[in-house]
Amino acid sequence: SAVVLKNGWSSDSSTVPSLRKLFQFGVEEPGAGHHLVALARAAGYSVWWISNQDDVSIDQEHAQLADHVHMFNRMPGRNSATLDEVVLPQVEAALLARQERKFIVVHLMGAHPHYTKRFPAGANPFDDTHDSVDKQLSELGRSPWTAYFREEYDAAILYHDDVVARILEMTSQQADTGYTAALYLSDHGQEVGHELDRAGHSSTTAAGYRIPAIVWERQARTAAVAGLHERGFRSDWAAWTIVHLLGIDWTGRDESRDVLDPGY
Repeated sequence: SAVVLKNGWSSDSSTVPSLRKLFQFGVEEPGAGHHLVALARAAGYSVWWISNQDDVSIDQEHAQLADHVHMFNRMPGRNSATLDEVVLPQVEAALLARQERKFIVVHLMGAHPHYTKRFPAGANPFDDTHDSVDKQLSELGRSPWTAYFREEYDAAILYHDDVVARILEMTSQQADTGYTAALYLSDHGQEVGHELDRAGHSSTTAAGYRIPAIVWERQARTAAVAGLHERGFRSDWAAWTIVHLLGIDWTGRDESRDVLDPGY
């Protein structure tokens, strides 16, 4: 079953600090406290890190802790045009690997600027159209420049959703050999004319922090929680939920930070 957590938020408006807090159970300082990947390995999981982003900090702080590291994007910054679908064959290979306990981290480029590089050429159905979004932006007094970026951003999201759907479909179609789960979330949001006449990362508006979040389980580990889809979800607490999905019981467990726990 899948649950869309409709009230999802990131603790940061950019990738590096957001991922640091996620994998370090909310701790901000590099290397401080427990690390989710190390904890999973200690619990007997074989860990894959499959990425379409190139960032030295992310690689050294997180990816290199995994057993299997596959980095497809070797261009630093956000100028790469490597599309996220490049990860799909390796994701499938990881899903088919014969380890009994697997934890697979897939880090996509998503809808980072430059938006036009985040979807295939000619795959922008919103270009040169005037739809309800264009009308809304016009009523808000947004510039044509912002409206242009919004069209590219929406095309990037459309493509990104397809890649995510294919990953979730591959996961759900694996042979039923036991418990399987997936958590999808973004590490931060984007401001694209929602609250300001600008496009890009935003540390001053809600759009820079609003994120999607979806939990899927083949068979739930615990009883369903009433109103789960309405619960507030924080990316810096996501590790507590991932530990729940991994079925790891440890002395540091904090049920109050696990969105799937009744005591949240």
